[in-house]
Amino acid sequence: MQQRPNILFLLSDQHSAFTMSCAGHPVVRTPHMDRLAAEGVQFDNAYCSTPLCMPERVSLLTGRFSHNTGILHNRGHLLDEPTMPQALQQAGYRTAVTGKIHFKQRGAPGTDACDEHLYELGFDEVLSNHGKVAAARSKFADTYQAMLREKGVHEPFRQDYQSRYDGTHPHWYVRESTLDEEDYHDAYIGRLTRDWLAGYEGDDPFFCWCNWGGPHMPWDAPGRYAQMYPLDEIDPPLVDPLINVPADIRRKQEAVLAGMPPDVWDLRQAAQPMPDDAWRACRSHYYGMINVVDDGIGAMLDTLEESGLLDNTIVIYASDHGEMLLDRNLYGKQLMYEQSARVPLIVRWPERFGRGVKSEALVSSLDLVATLLDVAGAEMPVVHGQSLAPLLEGSTQSHKDAVFCEWGQEKMVREGPWKYVYHPGREIQQLFNLDDDPQELENLTGKDERLEQRLRERLLDWLIATETKPNSL
Repeated sequence: MQQRPNILFLLSDQHSAFTMSCAGHPVVRTPHMDRLAAEGVQFDNAYCSTPLCMPERVSLLTGRFSHNTGILHNRGHLLDEPTMPQALQQAGYRTAVTGKIHFKQRGAPGTDACDEHLYELGFDEVLSNHGKVAAARSKFADTYQAMLREKGVHEPFRQDYQSRYDGTHPHWYVRESTLDEEDYHDAYIGRLTRDWLAGYEGDDPFFCWCNWGGPHMPWDAPGRYAQMYPLDEIDPPLVDPLINVPADIRRKQEAVLAGMPPDVWDLRQAAQPMPDDAWRACRSHYYGMINVVDDGIGAMLDTLEESGLLDNTIVIYASDHGEMLLDRNLYGKQLMYEQSARVPLIVRWPERFGRGVKSEALVSSLDLVATLLDVAGAEMPVVHGQSLAPLLEGSTQSHKDAVFCEWGQEKMVREGPWKYVYHPGREIQQLFNLDDDPQELENLTGKDERLEQRLRERLLDWLIATETKPNSL
């Protein structure tokens, strides 16, 4: 039998850690994610390193925090630095990347420059495409957009997305996708990856990184997925009066309620106040989009099982960050609340790891990078994570006593029950005891200065410890 396992890394975009049935959600049904959890290890306290798409994905690519990579926003380019796929190549793995490419590569998907840079980053095979929005609006036609054009369905899709972003519709606008289920972006990505797995040949173990574009908004589930969760069954969002919170968070909430974009939508968008029950349709479509991803996972597991590869394949499901989902009347990410900074993380390999285990250990997404390198027998000069192998194997229940998350100047540390969020430009900081207040409704900042000082010092120690870059060694 092949000694080193294959690795299938399944990464969605903007999936809240709370919205899986295996996470106890009262409405969402995710049978294939549930299967992964029943046959693997589910981490209930996993955090991304940055709650924003490109910085987080570059951190997963390199194993390093965004203040170290220099990719702090959804722009910029990764310099000539070591990557996890390169390390896996050197360890004898055949590497592939499929789906949405969000590494800030040179060139747009569909161009030679993009593919060439992905090869340089360590991928032997590149089956990449745009994200959801760019698939509709980009002037560079990748394979997915070319397929839609050939079928004659791209123009209605483009017009729909144009109206969602040019000010015609507010952020809470919901409409079923103009595409049918088969042509929907995430269904295409799941099928693309499934077909790659079905056709894999060779004696070398593989590393396949599948990247979905959803359940990232806009709210546009296709076909039956748009009807899967009736509006009268949708669970209500968390109500938070935002007492004793930083002013910029309050402004975000006010903007959402006014129908204006808090950060990422076209600032020319006309204000259309959000109706009191707009959350029902938004959440319904979001849940349906989760099921598009979930069905893709099921198809891949079936394919691996049919080909006899499943027993010796590590299957990981995670997301780059979460989604506020109108909790606190906020949506999107770029916040340190649990809905934004926590991520789903499930690791399945019953040949060696536990089955049906739920771990409460504090885990960083960068620990996943260290774990894959560990299991594959690969090395990188600088990795900011710590291998989860002892936890996964059941030889220990403890991992680390703190995890860190950041977005630009905003830094977060979670230590035991304590969660401290610091930003030098804010008039007040945030401190929560998640054991007593799991919904983060009571900001305790100012009540224990010694505790806050210690946590600030811990953030400073972390920043100093992770400042070294590979090329400076």
